[in-house]
Amino acid sequence: MNALDFERPTSLAEALALMTPSPQGSQAWLAGGQSLLAAMKLGMATPSLLVDLQDVPGLRDIRVETGPDGAPALWIGAMATHASVAASATVRGFAPGLAALAGGIADAQVRNMGTLGGSLAHNDPAACWPGGVLAAGATIVTSQREIAADAYFQGLYTTALASGELIVGVRFAQMAGLHYLKFEQPASRFALVGVAVAHTGAGQVRVAVTGLGMGVTRWSDAEEALSGQLGLAALSAVAPDSLSALGDLHASAGYRCHLAGVLVRRCVSALTGEALPRHAPLAPPAVRQAPAEAGQEAAPKDGFGGRQLLAAPPAQVWQAILDAKNLQASIPGCEALAQRSPTDYEATVKVGLGPLSVRFKSDVTLHDLQPPRSLTMVFVGQAGALGSGQGTARVRFAPTADGGTVLHWWVQVQLSGRLAQFGNRLVEASSRKLSEEFFERFSRLLGVSADHLPPPSAWHRLRRLLVRWFSLFRK
Repeated sequence: MNALDFERPTSLAEALALMTPSPQGSQAWLAGGQSLLAAMKLGMATPSLLVDLQDVPGLRDIRVETGPDGAPALWIGAMATHASVAASATVRGFAPGLAALAGGIADAQVRNMGTLGGSLAHNDPAACWPGGVLAAGATIVTSQREIAADAYFQGLYTTALASGELIVGVRFAQMAGLHYLKFEQPASRFALVGVAVAHTGAGQVRVAVTGLGMGVTRWSDAEEALSGQLGLAALSAVAPDSLSALGDLHASAGYRCHLAGVLVRRCVSALTGEALPRHAPLAPPAVRQAPAEAGQEAAPKDGFGGRQLLAAPPAQVWQAILDAKNLQASIPGCEALAQRSPTDYEATVKVGLGPLSVRFKSDVTLHDLQPPRSLTMVFVGQAGALGSGQGTARVRFAPTADGGTVLHWWVQVQLSGRLAQFGNRLVEASSRKLSEEFFERFSRLLGVSADHLPPPSAWHRLRRLLVRWFSLFRK
C-alpha cells in the first residue's frame, strides 16, 4: 500500500506552500475528488500528498465583476460545485446555458461533490465543462497567470497547467447565448458526444465538441458557417466527416461524428428559435473502401494504423529503429531499455496521462524480419495489479522518390485486468498522443527537422497511432 499524507490548508498561501517539490513523491490537489479518487482506487494515480482545498476561502465564489476590458464578466471559483453553479441565480442571469450545463452533469451525488476546477484540471475527453468553457472562450485564472481556453486544453487529459499550479477560478465574458447538449453514455452519464455552441456577439460563433476521443476540440467548419449566419441553413454545407473521432464498443467513429452534426443543429435551433426540419429515417450508408496502395496488403478488420513520412532512406530508418539507444531516446517515458538478443528487447516505461500514470514492464520480440522492408513485433506489457497488454504490430518501410521513407504500420492490441476498464477508445487516443512525441524524437535522431515533416492530417494522425503503440509496448 502506498504511503499518503493529507493536508487541509485554510489559506491559498498555505495551500501553494505545500506544493513545493518533494523528494518523497508527487502531490495532488483534491478538489471534488470525483475523478482523482477513482483513479487512485485503480492504481492509476499514486500521489504521496493530497492537499484538500475545501477550506481555502474565496475558491467557491460566484459573482459578476468588471473584466479586464471594462465589461461585465462572470467569475466562477474553482471550488464551486456543479450543483452550486446550476442553482446560482447569478449564473442563470448572466449565462443560463452554463447553469444548464452544470445541472446535467452525472447524478446529484457527483454534482454536489465535483467542482469546476477539478473537471478542468482533469480534462477528461468526455467531460462537459471543457466543452462549455472552450465554446465560451473563457479565461482560466490560476495561481500564476491567466490562460485563454484555446491555449489551456491540449489534448487527452492534458492541459497547460504547470506542476504545482492551481486553478483559482474561471472568467466568462458576456455572451449573446450559449447552449450545450450531449448524448449520454447511459451508465456513466459522460458525453458519448457533447456539443456547445456560443454566440459571443458581433457575429462570432464558437463551437466545441467533446466525447470524440482525443479531448475537447473546436469545430472550425461549423464555426465558419455559423459566424456568417447563425441559423440552421448555414449548417447545410457542414459535413460531419470534417471532424475526427475514435470508435469503441459504445459507438463507432462515424456515428460519433454524425451525432455531433445532429447536436450542433439542435443547439443552433435552441439559440435561434428555429424549428428543426423533420427528416426521413436514415438509410445505411454505403461502405466505401479506400483503395490499397501498390504492394500494400489490406488492413485487418480490427486494430488501428497509419503512416509516417521520414526524410531518410529505408536502410537508415531500419537500422535506427532497431537500435536500443535510439528506441530508448525516442520512446516517451522510457525509463530503461535493454536488448537481450538481435530480436528481443525488454523495457520499463512510465506512461502518464494527466493524473493517470501506468508503469509497464514489457517484452518485445521481432518476427518476419525482411530488411529493410518490413517486420512484425509481438509485445507483452505487464502493469502489475493493473493488468497487462498484449498485441502485434506490423511495420512496413516503403522508399519515396526523393530518397525518403514512408513507414506504414498496423497494430492490434488487447488489454486485460483493470486496464481493460478504461476501454479501447482511451487506449487508442493515448496511443495517438504518444505517437506524436515518438516520431518527433525519432526524426530528430535521424537529423530531420520537424519543418521537413508533413503537416498533420487525418491520415497522419492515424499514423501516429502506430508509434504510440509502437512506443507504449516496445518499451
